[in-house]
Amino acid sequence: MCKDVPEELIAQLLVKGKDENAEFVASRNGVTLKELLLQSFAKVVAYSLAWSVGHPPPKGKEGDPSISVQIRKRIGDDVYSQLFTKHFPLIISHLYQLMQDDGTSEKLLSRDPNLAEVHHVMQEITVEGYSERTLAKGLDPHFKTRVILNAIHHACTTVSVDDKNDLWTPSMVTFVARRLFDTLHPAQGPVHTCGVIRNIRFLVCLAGPKVHEGYPLKMLIQGLKSYITDTVCADDTIGILRYLLSKGNEYLSKHPSFVIGTFLSILASLREYTQTAVKMAQQDTQTRSTLSIIRSFRSWLAEHLAKLEFQALSPKQNKIFQSIVQSAVGFRHNGNALKDTKESELLRLLLDDDMTTDKLLDDASRQLAFTLFCSDFARPESFREDIFGTDQQSFERVLGRSYASTGQLHIEWTKEMEFDHPTDITSRVSWIDITPEGGILRRLKALLFSDDKNVAGLAEGTLARIINEVQLREDTFCHVLLEDEYRALQWAETPVAGDPTPQSIKSIGEPTTSFAVWVKDLAIAMCTNMPGVPFIICLHTVLQEVEGLAEELFPYITHILLARDMKTPKGLREEISNLFQLCFHACEEKTIAHNTLLIKTVLYLRTQQVSEREVTKASRDDWLEIDYLDAARAACTCKMFKTALLFTEMHSYEVKHEGIPSELLLEIFKNIDDPDSFYGVSQTFSLKTVMNNFEYEGDGWKSLSLRGANLESGMRLGVTSEDESLGIINALNTLGMNGLSHSFLQSNTFTSNSSGRTIDNTYRSAWKLEQWDLPCPASCNTRSAPIYRALQSVNNTVDSRPVSLHVDPHFLDVMKQITAGTQTGHTLGGGMRTLAMLTEMEEVFVSKDYKQLDEAWDRLQNRNSWMETGKYADVEEMMAMRQATFGSMAKRHHLRIHAGVDQRQSRYMEARALVGCCKMARTHKVLQHALSAATQLNKVVEPCREAGLDISGVATLQTANVLWEDGQGVPSIRMLTALEKDQSSSSQSMVVGRAKLLAKLGSRLSEARLEKPDKIMSRYLEKAIEELRNNESGPEAGRVFHEFANFCDQQLQNPSNIEDFERVSKLKEDKQKEVNELVKLNSKTGGKNGPFYRELKTAKSWLALDNAEYNRLRDNRDAFMEKSILNYLRCLAACDDYDGDAVRFSALWLGNADEERVNRAASILDKVPSKKLVPLMNQLSSRLLNEKSEFQRLLMDLIVRICHDHPYHGLYQILALTKTSPNDDTAVSRQTAAVGIVDNLKQKRTSRDVVSALDSTTQAYDKLAQVKADKKKDNSRMTLSILLQKERERARRFERDIPSYGIPPPTMHIDVRADSDYSRLPRIVRYEPAVSIASGLSLPKVIKCVASDGTTFKQLVKGGTDDMRQDAIMEQVFEQVSVLLRRGRITRQRNLKIRTYKVVPLSSNSGIIEFVPNTIPLGEFLLPAHAKYYPKDWKPSQCKKVIFDAQGKSRDFRTSEYQRAAQNFPPVMHFFFMHEFNGPDDWYTSRLAYTRSTAAISILGHVLGLGDRHIHNILLDTKTGEVVHIDLGVAFEQGRILPVPEVVPFRLTRDIVDGMGITKTEGVFRRCCEFTLEVLRNEAYSITTILDVLRYDPLYSWSISPLRMKRMQDNHLEQSITSARSVDGQVKPKNNEGESEADRALTVVAKKLSKTLSVGATVNELIQLATDERNLAVLFAGWQAYA
Repeated sequence: MCKDVPEELIAQLLVKGKDENAEFVASRNGVTLKELLLQSFAKVVAYSLAWSVGHPPPKGKEGDPSISVQIRKRIGDDVYSQLFTKHFPLIISHLYQLMQDDGTSEKLLSRDPNLAEVHHVMQEITVEGYSERTLAKGLDPHFKTRVILNAIHHACTTVSVDDKNDLWTPSMVTFVARRLFDTLHPAQGPVHTCGVIRNIRFLVCLAGPKVHEGYPLKMLIQGLKSYITDTVCADDTIGILRYLLSKGNEYLSKHPSFVIGTFLSILASLREYTQTAVKMAQQDTQTRSTLSIIRSFRSWLAEHLAKLEFQALSPKQNKIFQSIVQSAVGFRHNGNALKDTKESELLRLLLDDDMTTDKLLDDASRQLAFTLFCSDFARPESFREDIFGTDQQSFERVLGRSYASTGQLHIEWTKEMEFDHPTDITSRVSWIDITPEGGILRRLKALLFSDDKNVAGLAEGTLARIINEVQLREDTFCHVLLEDEYRALQWAETPVAGDPTPQSIKSIGEPTTSFAVWVKDLAIAMCTNMPGVPFIICLHTVLQEVEGLAEELFPYITHILLARDMKTPKGLREEISNLFQLCFHACEEKTIAHNTLLIKTVLYLRTQQVSEREVTKASRDDWLEIDYLDAARAACTCKMFKTALLFTEMHSYEVKHEGIPSELLLEIFKNIDDPDSFYGVSQTFSLKTVMNNFEYEGDGWKSLSLRGANLESGMRLGVTSEDESLGIINALNTLGMNGLSHSFLQSNTFTSNSSGRTIDNTYRSAWKLEQWDLPCPASCNTRSAPIYRALQSVNNTVDSRPVSLHVDPHFLDVMKQITAGTQTGHTLGGGMRTLAMLTEMEEVFVSKDYKQLDEAWDRLQNRNSWMETGKYADVEEMMAMRQATFGSMAKRHHLRIHAGVDQRQSRYMEARALVGCCKMARTHKVLQHALSAATQLNKVVEPCREAGLDISGVATLQTANVLWEDGQGVPSIRMLTALEKDQSSSSQSMVVGRAKLLAKLGSRLSEARLEKPDKIMSRYLEKAIEELRNNESGPEAGRVFHEFANFCDQQLQNPSNIEDFERVSKLKEDKQKEVNELVKLNSKTGGKNGPFYRELKTAKSWLALDNAEYNRLRDNRDAFMEKSILNYLRCLAACDDYDGDAVRFSALWLGNADEERVNRAASILDKVPSKKLVPLMNQLSSRLLNEKSEFQRLLMDLIVRICHDHPYHGLYQILALTKTSPNDDTAVSRQTAAVGIVDNLKQKRTSRDVVSALDSTTQAYDKLAQVKADKKKDNSRMTLSILLQKERERARRFERDIPSYGIPPPTMHIDVRADSDYSRLPRIVRYEPAVSIASGLSLPKVIKCVASDGTTFKQLVKGGTDDMRQDAIMEQVFEQVSVLLRRGRITRQRNLKIRTYKVVPLSSNSGIIEFVPNTIPLGEFLLPAHAKYYPKDWKPSQCKKVIFDAQGKSRDFRTSEYQRAAQNFPPVMHFFFMHEFNGPDDWYTSRLAYTRSTAAISILGHVLGLGDRHIHNILLDTKTGEVVHIDLGVAFEQGRILPVPEVVPFRLTRDIVDGMGITKTEGVFRRCCEFTLEVLRNEAYSITTILDVLRYDPLYSWSISPLRMKRMQDNHLEQSITSARSVDGQVKPKNNEGESEADRALTVVAKKLSKTLSVGATVNELIQLATDERNLAVLFAGWQAYA
């Protein structure tokens, strides 16, 4: 005891006068009594004060000197006074702990007038609740309340503190209360606990209003809530809590997270107690009484919170809070997700809050809530009773359902690094160590409200010590701690011991122990090495005691240590660097956790400033001296592959001449979430590498052939390996040959010691083949094992238990696999896919009857949309699971009994599943899988017939489809022909629609050229329409109409048909000329008797034949034209599956607008929903004329309908035409027609208001565009009012009128709605008064309008001589090409698209351009970055001058000058991604988006001949990394006729390539170029159709005027930061000239889309041209090819 509690012993001995014993205790501790006194000063003084007051000498008798006097004598008066002041809070705390509980202290409080306020508070508390229980006396020493209060008064007098008004500050209350809470321990029993709580109640009374707010209030509530359910303490605790909650209501209303967390925590403890107490209440009176008290408090708390409204929350958030309260209070049973229960409603609210940006609950509160909810969770038996049972609300089953419905992994699931350090601090101050200090403080602050009072006490003490001992900058505290928290933690206990002895970081840091021990020891060792940093020294105890804290604070501790040591050449930085390097170099499986922490520390350090004078972020890579290549290898071992790639590239840029091992890159790229990077690795090719490539690509046939050859060679040599056999199995699985794979696996090749891959393959092939006889122990944790066990259990176990119970353990197995360790996209995707498969299986098997089974089938089919464009490797297993599920039901009687279906119904579902598998495989062009499904379908025809089903027709149809896809055209057509003749096919169990069958047969006959077009049309296509029987809506009708229209269109586009028509036309024309000539000669030479008469007669006969042939071909052409247009419109009216037909219809209609038959066919336009023609509004409006013709009538009706239904998509074009100054009769006519449309719409009640609003708005914008700004003036303070001061009415339009119209911002992207309801769109509410003037010759104005949803739209209002229609139409082309890319399966998988922006023409010379948010011009990053990263190299101006001076010289000279500039101007684009995006996840995602978007726009730019791609016409998205191309006026190869021609197909300079990373143009860029070009070539017809519409657009200019050419390049040369195209002297070509230019441009496009050269060869050639220095050298200087 002398060693354990010397303070307690010496205090009691001294107050009792036993000095000799006190000396003995000191000697046993190896110190003098004086030294022990100094160490125990606070407790000794507290005891002495209480003893002196409690045991005064008898009256008239003078006793021994007081203990205080004796202590003074021993240590000296000065020391005594200093220590008394220093330890004053601790003395008060010790005194308070000596107080004996007096219940409510009623007698004391009522007698003493000085305690009247305290008495009043006590009465308020006891009204809320208290216990009259008398507690047994505790252990001595203890004193009555009066004694302690007097002793406290004496102590306050000593330090001149007013004990009534100044003593109970927030810091004193916090300090005393915490020490009281620290005395609580279960071992001391409930009586002691109740006594302490009563003392806390008295403390609350003494403190008065000081505990009604701030940290003391929260701390007391947090500390007391744990004792609500204590049988002895419940009354007293609840009384105090009710008082605190009521009095602190105003303060708490400002802190919603604390209130919600406290409420849910209390509720959780009440629920837990209630569940156990209800059983005991019948036998125990005390428990029954406590239960009643708790229930009463629960009701009170609910009522109290129902009245609470948080000031910091919006009305919506307050409503959500009340909903959470109501649901939580109504929580009576086990947590569940059943519909219409309070428990499920609470779950939904918690999850909704977790997914919002403004969260009500903090992390701790949310964890508490889920703990409350998930204990004894009762899951729904079926998705039908589940609140998350729908795909849209979709977590084991919910996660699986979510993946099954979307096929997507949320990006957060695969993040390798989360950055949660306090960035809001560093944004305001510049000290480099403030971030780690703030991070440590934040974590300690979070621990203040831990439910573990020991942890909360440690955190509180640590924070108090830091505040008291560390002179931190005010910024550190004010950004982390609230002011009331800072004030409450002003006092702290001062540790007796000094700084700890420094420990060796190297010896402790070697990862030889468990991770938890290692990181704790290492963090503490690092702290001991910073004796001059008290901030860190204070952490020692809390790091030691709080589990997990060392791991969380390790990066911050490392940061502080390095920040203090960076200036020294050698020291701790070197030691830490060596430790990191050692761990990285020796990284292995058992040290993954250790290395993961070190890697994350390195990643964190890369986000932190090294010095306050930082020029670039490159210096942040040097916090530690490590080999990043070793770090990359360690990251691979830790499955942090994006991080590994980042480290690899950092190493490659640091050591430029050192190659990166291809094995490392291959490992990274095989495991990273991108299928193309793998191909960027430079490999030494051999049979092995080729085989690896085949396997990576999933090319089963080639892989099988090579693997088979290897296996044969090995067998001949007598050497076989499991790897070779596994390779064959993988190839067979890839091909869908599961039977062969299973047979191979069942051979004697493999043993019980086979690898996990072998075992996994065995179970995979077994469940796909529905073989359930293999043993599969629970210990087997391969990916396929849970799937096999689940299906095996369902198939083989015949009992009455719900099927879901068979599946539960396997869901749990998969969830354990998913949550174990770091997950990559590949591994997590596999786990999620397994969950999805189990979920779909369960959804089928829990059906109770055929109706529910059919509903489950519909759910599965609704998920097919993503599967059609997803990766087939992700889709195939899910389709196989469906096949196995329905196959099992068809074969197992007990499963049919569970599902309430008979044999016939189960066989029908099995057939449907097989048809679905076959269709999906054909969609993906995986024909072996399709053939397997079709074969199986044919095999089940007989079993189905035995069950009363006839599916032979659909089996034949699917087989024919597979054969057609496999190139077996004739057999396929013969099978379809036989099926068409089988009259029973339309009445079979699975109906084969005759209309669709005939349309398909006609299309294939046409493609195979087996019958003539006229016969195909009459025998099949027209007959197909007849089979529709006037049912002209729905997918089947749409398919028939589309096939018919497409067939007719193909005949129109058939080169031989076109050639025949042109040949006959030429023959007829020539023969007509010959006849005319002969007529003249014959008339001059005697008529019938003349020498030319016979020749004339013969010529006329031939002319008659030519005319007849011409008329036949023309009639055929006209008939095809008419039927094509008619059926395109019918298709558009019938369904939404072929909306792309609108473009082709428009091209045909506009190209033949003068033909009567065409307009007659187009007369059903009114049946087509207007939304389908909205994208073509530019072209439609350009054809308007004020003429009375059928074409114009149809056109105007259509445009009126579009503008009426979709005003924000159509009206701007029409209003622009009304404001265009006409310069010829055609323009006048067009304007008149447009005015007529506007007048028409203004007369309609439903469109009048919006038309007037948009008309007024566009007028105001137009006037603003035309206002001339003075370039010489200071425009920094320009406002709308100043700019429009001469036209105040126009200024009022922006300030008052436009916001009152209720219209959306003109540049907002608005989706076309089928219901034409745009009432919920955000509306303009105001314009910001400030206006800026952009650069450019026309000095466009930049304004901002704010919408009702808070979004700010930045707009460039441009006037002058530029026709904005050019850019608007090119943006339209870009958007439509993006649609094509989204349709392509491979391009959609890679999210290849063309970024667009909104252009709204206002007139012929003004418009509004959307400022693409979060973007900067490429040059705005590149040019300053060059100067920052390479300050000693050439400046951009020097490079430009060299290039400019070389213009006009020889190509060789210009090339050498370009090379000289390039050598002195190194690329810097990779720094944009390295340093602008934090962490490996954002870095990799943004750079991948950059590379892909660059590839897509490069290929499209090449096809469209897009030029003028200088560094200010390309924008970089600073959020996503994507590129956005602007200023699109130079297209269709017009750049090649500029004064200095552009000779590259697209911009692919060194900097553009540098941004693509270590693989440069290989891998991602090259393959995305190939995929984009492949789609564009496959969709060449669609592309040329889109562009063909422009041919008939009289407002589109196909050429550039010479003046514009010159000014454009002159302007570029003078630019510095931004550019805006300004065109003067735009010359509209004459009609014939325009047509020839259009023909030339479209011919060039068609040639680029031709397949004369392979895609790969074409891309190779384009990349070579774009990167050839001889081409880059001769570009215009302003293009800046060196950047």
